[in-house]
This record gives sequence, structure tokens and C-alpha cells, in this order.
Amino acid sequence: MRTVHIVFPVFRGARKFKIEKGRRWSVIEHLVLQALARRPRSARELSEAAGGLPRRVIIEAITRLMRAGWVELQSSGSTVIFDATNAGKVRSVDYELPSAVTLIDKWRSFRIDAHTGAAFRVGDLTTSHWHNLPQTNDEQIVHLIDKPTIDSENLSEIFNAIEGQDELIVGVHPSTTRLSKTWGTVAYRHGVAEGIPSRAPKAFVDFIEREYEKVRQDEISLPEPSRPAIASEPKTKADNSYLFDHSDLILDGHQHEDAFTKLIKNADTRILVHSGFVTDNVNAVLPKLLAAAGRSVRIDLFYGQDEKEGARTSSEETIEHIKKKIAGTGLREMFRIHPFSTESHSKIAIADDRQTGSWTALVGSCNWLASGFTSFDASVRLRDPRLVGQLICTLGRMAKGRIGVWNDAHVAGLFVLGRSVERMPPKNGRKAEIDLLFTGDHAPLVMEAARKAKERVFVLSHQFGIAGRPVTIFPLMDVASSTGIDVLAFYGKPAGKKTAAELLDLREQYGKAGLKLRSVERPRLHAKVLGWDQDDIAISSFNWLSVDPNDQKPLREIGIRIKSGRVAEQFLRDFERAQW
Repeated sequence: MRTVHIVFPVFRGARKFKIEKGRRWSVIEHLVLQALARRPRSARELSEAAGGLPRRVIIEAITRLMRAGWVELQSSGSTVIFDATNAGKVRSVDYELPSAVTLIDKWRSFRIDAHTGAAFRVGDLTTSHWHNLPQTNDEQIVHLIDKPTIDSENLSEIFNAIEGQDELIVGVHPSTTRLSKTWGTVAYRHGVAEGIPSRAPKAFVDFIEREYEKVRQDEISLPEPSRPAIASEPKTKADNSYLFDHSDLILDGHQHEDAFTKLIKNADTRILVHSGFVTDNVNAVLPKLLAAAGRSVRIDLFYGQDEKEGARTSSEETIEHIKKKIAGTGLREMFRIHPFSTESHSKIAIADDRQTGSWTALVGSCNWLASGFTSFDASVRLRDPRLVGQLICTLGRMAKGRIGVWNDAHVAGLFVLGRSVERMPPKNGRKAEIDLLFTGDHAPLVMEAARKAKERVFVLSHQFGIAGRPVTIFPLMDVASSTGIDVLAFYGKPAGKKTAAELLDLREQYGKAGLKLRSVERPRLHAKVLGWDQDDIAISSFNWLSVDPNDQKPLREIGIRIKSGRVAEQFLRDFERAQW
């Protein structure tokens, strides 16, 4: 059965858009604020006053209002009470709450089908240059469609295609840049289309099917087309079943040093490392990386420390030091040090193994290019190629750098590599339910833990600060006071300037509501973990007790959520044993 390639002209372009980013307030959130402006209430009272509205809905509404500074937390014995702040009382009488949106300027690229005018995001269509198009031979047929019927973009179509979640495009900066022409490809194998975006407009799907039908009329042996889904299919339970064993949990500094050393030593062709920071501790790792480069292993280093206006960050200064060391070894061509910050706090190390031919990724809290491997960190070893491939593609997304600046060759190479790894067959072994976590997934996961926990919830965070209260502290305090389950919160150090007396007061206040807050100094706690009951755990780069996740930076935090028999129970036992 021959493959049929439908090749059609595509216009590509990029514009700088004015975007309002942020979620609008709901009617429920407005009503909750008005109720609290009249008098302080508990979540239970608000739920009853709303006619039995589920408590989780009330909690989510209060969480957003606390982030805006319109609601504050009070403690009355063992009961958690909420009250509107002065600013909240002023806003409560408004006809409509002012949207918490930020106006940002963003370059966005797009593709336009030159026949229907349908607009797509960059990655939705498979495109290539003329000289890279497939050619008709004994195994495949190429049906080329030329002569575009449109010659300019439809802004309404483009806005609909490239607006992200909680985004509204409100304008476009003037530009004299014209659209350029490239070619899109949809392949039909056994009558099944590959390359039609899941949310493609019906007009585009019909256009592609008509063109395939023309080829079928000439080639009697070709099967009828199998119509692709117009809307994306929901995930099935099997979609997140990946290789995992309890030994894939990496805890404390010694295990992290061993795992990173093994990753580098066994690397066959590639090593990719993303570290939130780079410090002088990298000098202990550099000889190992140089040894790998000496075996012709290509090494990509990324860092995420936010750049400063008019000044170098400490990571940038250390990176310059690394470049000078590498320059004198004759191995400079084997290193690619990303030229600017990814602005991501994530910690990722990836490599292929020359002994097994498989790929491994380490994801968690350890800054691979900054750690002295003396703190208690927590990471997960990922061995399933589907997950490792997704992470490599994620690094490609992170590598775009500053607004409007893309290193096309390098970024494209990461995506090609990621897709290649993702298609590798996984090995046999135990499996668990695993999900990648990105910035916006962390706050909802706390809500899930608070909603589903039956016995206990525990959280580990490098820092403890006020920004973590509406995200993590409040939902866990609420579940502790309302259900009586154990809630344990561990932190390494306070964020900001807090006296010992202030910390003691907070500990007593939270303790009355059922949340046990505890500082851990030996070993120095750097892990970021959320777990509940026996089988659910999330290991991440996200400081659960000190950070409010920034939805405008979806790749700033990356973690792993695991559901496996007794994995949370085992982790907590190992953590307690590690404390001096």
C-alpha cells in the first residue's frame, strides 16, 4: 500500500502582538468577596450560604481573592476564618471586579493554509522547504497543490489560532514584513491522515480530503480516507502509564551525585543539562563533562537564573568562567552553552546510555551545575522514552529565550531529537501513573491533595514565605481543620526577613488549625515535594511553601507526579531517616 503525501502551499509570518494575559473574575468569586465584606466567615459557612456549593469551589475562589490581596486569613481557635481586606471591601461594591490582567507584547509566529485561509500555530502543521519535499516513487505518491487562492492574512483567524489560555489579543504592532511561502504536508497511510491538526477547521479538513479523493480516483488500490478527529480526544487511563520503580526515586545529596556522575559517565552521544543556577560548584562536575566530550559526546548546558537589567547574574559570570576553561581543552566544539537565560527554575539532566541504548532523565530539585551535593534533594529518574522525549522537546521550548528571539537550528534540533526519542519502544518493567507537571499544574495539585487525602498530606519546600500561603498553606490548613487528617509541612529556611519569634507565632497559629510546620536544618532541606496518603507524590522544582506560580511562565517550574503503590509512604519514611 503506497503512502500519499498531500503537499500544499502555506504562508508563514510573525507579528508582535499586544496581549492581555490573565484570568477574568467569575461571578462566584465576586459573590464570595461581597459575603466576606459584610462579615468574616469560614469556608463551611460560605458553602452553606451558597446553597451547598462544593467547598473546593469556595476554596479556589478564596485562593484567587487572597492572591489579589482582597481577602485575608484569620484564626479563631481551631477554625479558619476569612475576612475581606480594606481593599477588598472597596472592590466588593464594584459592578464588575477589575480583571487581574497584564498587558504584554509578544512576537507570535503563525502558518496560514493558502487555500482556505485557516490559521495555525507554528507546530500544528508539518512544513518544509521546496527542496526537502518528498518525491513520488514506488512506495509513495506526492500530490502537489500549487497556485494559492489567498495572498494575505486574516487577523481574526490568526487571533483565534494563537491566543493561549487566559489570553486576549488587543492589537498588533505595525509591521512592513510580508508573508513568506513554504509547503505543508499531510501523509495518508492506509487511508489514515497524519499531520492534520486535531482542532483544524472543518474547511481545512474537507479541503485535504477532497485532494486525497482526487488521487484515489486515479489509484484504485488506495483505501477510503479515515476522517481525523476535529476535536482532541480526552486522555485515557493508559496514556500516563510509564516505566517506574521505587528505586527511581533519588534522595539526599550522595544519591544525586552518584546519579549525575553515572549519567555523564555512561553517556553515548548527548548530554543535556538545565540548572536553575550555575555556581563555582560546577568546577567539580566540569572534568567529568570534559571526559565525556573527549568521547565525542555533545553537551548542551542551559541555565535559568533571571537576567538583570544592565548587569550580569552570578550564573552568567560562572558561565564565562566555564567557557574559558573549555576553550583551552580543544573540546569547545562539543559544548553548546545556551547564550541566555531560559528564565526557568527547573532542574533537568538527560543523556543516552552507551551500554543499554536507552535514554534517562533526572528531574527534581537538584541544581546540577550549582549543587555541592550536601543538601537533601529529591529527584525522579525517568526511563520511559516517551517521557524523556517530551522533556527534550520541553527544553526546545525553553530555549527560545528572549521575546522574539529564536535560535532556529538549535531549537529545531532539540525537537527532532525529542520526537525521535519519544518514538523509541519502551523496555519491559514495572509501570506507574506518571504526569509531567508544569508551572500551572502545581496549585491545582495542592487542591487535589486537599480534596482526596484520607490520612495525611505532607509537603517539603526549600523556603517558607508569605507567597505560599494562598497556594499551599491555606488549602492544607482548611483540610486539616475540617477533616482532622495529619498535615505536615517541612521547610529549609524562611523566605524574606522573619524573626524567630514571628516564625514561632506562625507555627503556633498553623498548629491550632491542624497544620504542623517544622524547619529542617540538618541536612539542609532543598527538596520540593508534595505527597498524600500512601500512593501519591509530586517531586518538582517548585517551592510549594514560598512561591505563587506565575501563569505567564508556563515552563518556569517542572516536576513529576507519580501514583504508585506506597510510593508516598516510602518517601516519607526515607526522609525521616535522613534527618540528623
